Amino acid sequence: MKAKYVLLFVLVLQLSLIAQSKDYFVPRSFRDAVEKGTRSWDGKPGKNYWENKTDYKIRAELHPELATVTGHAWITYYNNSPDTLKNLVLRLYQDIFKKGAARDFPGPEMDLTDGVKIDTLLFNNVSIKDDMKKFRVFKTSTNLIIGKLPEPIAPGASAKIETQWEIKIPKYARLRMGAYSDSTFYVAYWYPQVAVYDDIDGWDRNEYQGLTEFYNDKNNFDIEITVPGDYVVWAGGELQNGKEVLNPDVFDRLEKSKTSDVVINVVTKDDLENKKVTKNKEKNVWKFIAYETPDITFAASSGYVWDALSTIVDNKTGRRTAIDAVYPYGNKNQDMVAAFTKSAINYLSMEYPGVPYPYPKMTVFNGDPNGGGGMESPMMVNNGTYESLAGQLGVTVHEIAHTYFPFFMGTNERKYAWMDEGWAAFLTFDLVRRFDAKEDEYPDFVKGFETALATENMLPPMITSHQGRGPGYGVVAYQHGSLSYEMLRELLGEDLFKKGLKEYIERWNGKHPIPYDFFNTIDNISRQDLSWFWKPWYFEKILPDLAIKEIKQSDNSVVISNESGLPLPVSLNVVYADGSEEKIDKPLSVWKDAKIITLQLDKNKKIKSLILGSELIPDSFKENNKYEVK
Repeated sequence: MKAKYVLLFVLVLQLSLIAQSKDYFVPRSFRDAVEKGTRSWDGKPGKNYWENKTDYKIRAELHPELATVTGHAWITYYNNSPDTLKNLVLRLYQDIFKKGAARDFPGPEMDLTDGVKIDTLLFNNVSIKDDMKKFRVFKTSTNLIIGKLPEPIAPGASAKIETQWEIKIPKYARLRMGAYSDSTFYVAYWYPQVAVYDDIDGWDRNEYQGLTEFYNDKNNFDIEITVPGDYVVWAGGELQNGKEVLNPDVFDRLEKSKTSDVVINVVTKDDLENKKVTKNKEKNVWKFIAYETPDITFAASSGYVWDALSTIVDNKTGRRTAIDAVYPYGNKNQDMVAAFTKSAINYLSMEYPGVPYPYPKMTVFNGDPNGGGGMESPMMVNNGTYESLAGQLGVTVHEIAHTYFPFFMGTNERKYAWMDEGWAAFLTFDLVRRFDAKEDEYPDFVKGFETALATENMLPPMITSHQGRGPGYGVVAYQHGSLSYEMLRELLGEDLFKKGLKEYIERWNGKHPIPYDFFNTIDNISRQDLSWFWKPWYFEKILPDLAIKEIKQSDNSVVISNESGLPLPVSLNVVYADGSEEKIDKPLSVWKDAKIITLQLDKNKKIKSLILGSELIPDSFKENNKYEVK
């Protein structure tokens, strides 16, 4: 028995030493977090890990004729950190459309405003607006920083913030939200939001300039949205007063959909034409709640049909998630979206990542009937219209996959966009491939990756996203991220890869993992030091380049070199002089300790031609991948 414990101690010690001797850059901030006990070298949250949170009570009104939202919020911020907070960062996202604001894109002149209008700002009942100089209030693009709080927020204490504000909804830029017509609106980034204070950076002061997106704590929301009487409101939360605002027949259909496995047409074309959707009032107030979620958005329209159903997301408990799909009647492929959403949620819950969908709702809103693209938010997505069914399925799966990354996991997309966009792309490939193999996006991702990496615009993923704006941002976030996960799966094998992914989710959901927590978790679960993989794939500016280096006629072997050092699978297609063919595949693990490998061919046959690589393996230099006997 003693020998068993000694062996266990030695194993734990070895893993600990491996973890602390990484062959890649680890910043002081992460090392300090380990010292303080909030992070660890084995990838688990430390014993002293903490995160803050916020409760939002919001009462807002949408004014369709003006395309504005006015709001009043009562905010409670909880400081669970060991630090005394003497300042506070508020995000005013719609200041991105303020004249002169820093943006990652040219803003249409017609959408430019004077910014978010703040009428009231109180901190613990002290008016901040009355003496901005005293409280050292200043703005930095889309952040409002109170540099000196009226009273510090002590560890374990909370603070009350009250604010009244007004925003203009953009009509032309439609940056992830907008006025899509005079009677259809999707509203995101709409309320003054407390930034994240974490154990790595303290306050997140990164600006919202259009590209880099989410980083939020796990919060609670109680919102009420007032709209004209003929409007329906959908939100990233659970409707609390459907009976008060919906026509009785519509309400009954909605209630039935919550336990239905098949689509129910909650609002039909006839309902719209006969004005039998909502209660006949001048205005209606729609009430929603959402718990332990990072953000909330809403949409409103007086002319959309509404499909709904539900699906079991956890076979152990029988828990269901309600599904809504709302769109203009007759819009192409939209009548399939409710079913696509069910397929996506089932796939994510039961197969990949195989973790039950964490929220009670998902609403897919067809904001732009004439354009593509999609935008995620917790429990709600805003998707465009695609010509093909596979394209519509793809955007549906991709945006819903963001439920896990970044929302459930709490990752920082402002610094590491590949930690969520990469996973969302990865999780989309298989389901779309099953639906229509001809629509497989993966080969296009490979082509885009190998082409983009050959330019000077590309940066390694560990150069934080807010610093890597420009042409390379999307490639790093989507292609580089998803391909790196595909390569990790190839390296570990399906079972171990999936085990590591699920363990990472189990350890870090609802927290704020950064790449080192992911790397360390996978190392820990696989019982390997994968620094040789992490370093070239995430830390180095490097080109994929495998090459046919030499043909050895003496023994009919081929020397393959890894010219760049980026670990990639090897796939060699051989055609012999007699017309026969052979395919030789080697895993990317062959490059762990080697720059050159030798592949043995059939010694009894003469080589006619060789082709190295495939459309599934990136390579920026195709010219050194071919050999042919002249």
